[in-house]
Amino acid sequence: MTGHKRYTGIGKYSFLKGAKLARGSKSTPAVETDSGLMVRSKYEKDCVSFFEENKIEFQYEPLILLSGRQFRPDFFLPQYNLFIELCGYTHMPFYRDRIEKKRQLYAHHNLNALFIVYSGKGSLPELLYRELRAVGVNF
Repeated sequence: MTGHKRYTGIGKYSFLKGAKLARGSKSTPAVETDSGLMVRSKYEKDCVSFFEENKIEFQYEPLILLSGRQFRPDFFLPQYNLFIELCGYTHMPFYRDRIEKKRQLYAHHNLNALFIVYSGKGSLPELLYRELRAVGVNF
Protein backbone atom coordinates (compact mmCIF):
# COMPACT_ATOMS: atom_id res chain seq x y z
CA MET A 1 0.00 0.00 0.00
CA THR A 2 1.13 3.48 -0.66
CA GLY A 3 0.14 6.81 0.79
CA HIS A 4 0.46 8.41 4.16
CA LYS A 5 -1.59 7.45 7.19
CA ARG A 6 -3.35 9.78 9.53
CA TYR A 7 -4.46 9.17 13.08
CA THR A 8 -8.25 9.06 13.42
CA GLY A 9 -8.55 8.52 17.17
CA ILE A 10 -8.99 5.48 19.39
CA GLY A 11 -5.80 3.89 18.09
CA LYS A 12 -6.97 3.62 14.46
CA TYR A 13 -5.27 4.83 11.33
CA SER A 14 -6.74 5.44 7.92
CA PHE A 15 -5.20 6.33 4.60
CA LEU A 16 -5.48 9.92 3.52
CA LYS A 17 -8.14 10.59 0.92
CA GLY A 18 -6.79 10.33 -2.58
CA ALA A 19 -4.07 7.87 -1.62
CA LYS A 20 -3.42 5.29 -4.29
CA LEU A 21 -3.74 1.73 -3.03
CA ALA A 22 -1.95 -1.00 -4.90
CA ARG A 23 -4.35 -3.49 -6.49
CA GLY A 24 -3.71 -6.89 -5.03
CA SER A 25 -4.03 -10.30 -6.62
CA LYS A 26 -7.57 -10.43 -5.20
CA SER A 27 -8.55 -7.96 -7.93
CA THR A 28 -7.52 -10.31 -10.71
CA PRO A 29 -9.73 -13.32 -11.50
CA ALA A 30 -7.58 -16.41 -10.99
CA VAL A 31 -9.96 -19.37 -11.22
CA GLU A 32 -10.68 -20.78 -14.68
CA THR A 33 -14.07 -22.28 -15.47
CA ASP A 34 -14.54 -25.28 -17.76
CA SER A 35 -15.48 -22.87 -20.55
CA GLY A 36 -12.32 -20.80 -20.06
CA LEU A 37 -13.87 -17.80 -18.26
CA MET A 38 -11.67 -16.46 -15.46
CA VAL A 39 -13.52 -15.81 -12.19
CA ARG A 40 -12.47 -14.89 -8.64
CA SER A 41 -13.60 -17.93 -6.63
CA LYS A 42 -14.62 -21.56 -6.71
CA TYR A 43 -18.16 -20.50 -5.79
CA GLU A 44 -18.30 -18.23 -8.84
CA LYS A 45 -16.91 -21.07 -10.95
CA ASP A 46 -19.73 -23.29 -9.69
CA CYS A 47 -22.27 -20.56 -10.58
CA VAL A 48 -20.89 -20.29 -14.11
CA SER A 49 -21.13 -24.07 -14.50
CA PHE A 50 -24.73 -23.95 -13.24
CA PHE A 51 -25.68 -21.18 -15.69
CA GLU A 52 -24.02 -22.94 -18.60
CA GLU A 53 -25.54 -26.35 -17.78
CA ASN A 54 -28.99 -24.77 -17.55
CA LYS A 55 -28.45 -22.62 -20.65
CA ILE A 56 -29.00 -19.38 -18.74
CA GLU A 57 -27.44 -16.38 -20.45
CA PHE A 58 -25.30 -14.36 -18.04
CA GLN A 59 -22.70 -11.63 -17.86
CA TYR A 60 -19.87 -11.89 -15.36
CA GLU A 61 -19.07 -8.78 -13.33
CA PRO A 62 -20.70 -6.17 -15.58
CA LEU A 63 -19.60 -2.64 -14.74
CA ILE A 64 -22.46 -0.46 -13.48
CA LEU A 65 -22.52 3.10 -12.16
CA LEU A 66 -24.74 3.83 -9.14
CA SER A 67 -24.79 7.14 -7.28
CA GLY A 68 -21.52 8.14 -8.91
CA ARG A 69 -19.67 4.95 -7.89
CA GLN A 70 -18.63 1.95 -9.95
CA PHE A 71 -19.82 -1.51 -8.97
CA ARG A 72 -19.29 -4.95 -10.43
CA PRO A 73 -22.10 -7.29 -9.38
CA ASP A 74 -21.06 -10.94 -9.60
CA PHE A 75 -23.51 -11.78 -12.37
CA PHE A 76 -26.24 -10.25 -14.52
CA LEU A 77 -28.96 -12.28 -16.23
CA PRO A 78 -30.05 -10.04 -19.12
CA GLN A 79 -33.11 -12.12 -20.03
CA TYR A 80 -34.48 -11.52 -16.53
CA ASN A 81 -32.95 -8.08 -15.89
CA LEU A 82 -31.54 -9.57 -12.68
CA PHE A 83 -28.29 -8.88 -10.86
CA ILE A 84 -26.89 -11.66 -8.70
CA GLU A 85 -24.55 -11.16 -5.77
CA LEU A 86 -23.02 -14.31 -4.30
CA CYS A 87 -22.40 -13.67 -0.60
CA GLY A 88 -20.00 -16.05 1.05
CA TYR A 89 -18.44 -14.18 3.98
CA THR A 90 -21.55 -13.37 6.00
CA HIS A 91 -19.81 -14.39 9.24
CA MET A 92 -17.79 -11.15 8.98
CA PRO A 93 -19.65 -8.07 10.28
CA PHE A 94 -18.05 -5.57 7.86
CA TYR A 95 -18.98 -7.86 4.95
CA ARG A 96 -22.61 -8.09 6.14
CA ASP A 97 -22.68 -4.29 6.36
CA ARG A 98 -21.35 -4.00 2.82
CA ILE A 99 -24.01 -6.41 1.56
CA GLU A 100 -26.74 -4.41 3.27
CA LYS A 101 -25.47 -1.16 1.73
CA LYS A 102 -25.51 -2.82 -1.71
CA ARG A 103 -29.08 -4.06 -1.12
CA GLN A 104 -30.18 -0.54 -0.25
CA LEU A 105 -28.36 0.98 -3.21
CA TYR A 106 -29.86 -1.51 -5.69
CA ALA A 107 -33.33 -0.90 -4.23
CA HIS A 108 -32.83 2.88 -4.40
CA HIS A 109 -32.07 2.56 -8.13
CA ASN A 110 -34.96 0.11 -8.69
CA LEU A 111 -32.64 -2.70 -9.76
CA ASN A 112 -33.71 -6.32 -9.48
CA ALA A 113 -31.06 -8.01 -7.40
CA LEU A 114 -30.79 -11.42 -5.81
CA PHE A 115 -28.36 -11.83 -2.93
CA ILE A 116 -27.50 -15.50 -2.52
CA VAL A 117 -25.94 -16.33 0.83
CA TYR A 118 -23.80 -19.45 0.64
CA SER A 119 -21.55 -20.58 3.47
CA GLY A 120 -20.04 -23.60 1.71
CA LYS A 121 -22.44 -26.02 3.37
CA GLY A 122 -24.89 -27.95 1.22
CA SER A 123 -25.20 -27.86 -2.54
CA LEU A 124 -24.64 -24.51 -4.29
CA PRO A 125 -26.40 -25.70 -7.49
CA GLU A 126 -29.48 -26.70 -5.45
CA LEU A 127 -29.46 -23.34 -3.68
CA LEU A 128 -29.15 -21.51 -7.00
CA TYR A 129 -32.00 -23.56 -8.45
CA ARG A 130 -34.33 -22.75 -5.51
CA GLU A 131 -33.43 -19.06 -5.32
CA LEU A 132 -33.65 -18.47 -9.07
CA ARG A 133 -36.96 -20.34 -9.40
CA ALA A 134 -38.36 -18.20 -6.57
CA VAL A 135 -37.75 -15.01 -8.62
CA GLY A 136 -39.11 -16.43 -11.87
CA VAL A 137 -36.05 -17.75 -13.69
CA ASN A 138 -37.09 -20.61 -15.97
CA PHE A 139 -35.00 -23.69 -16.61
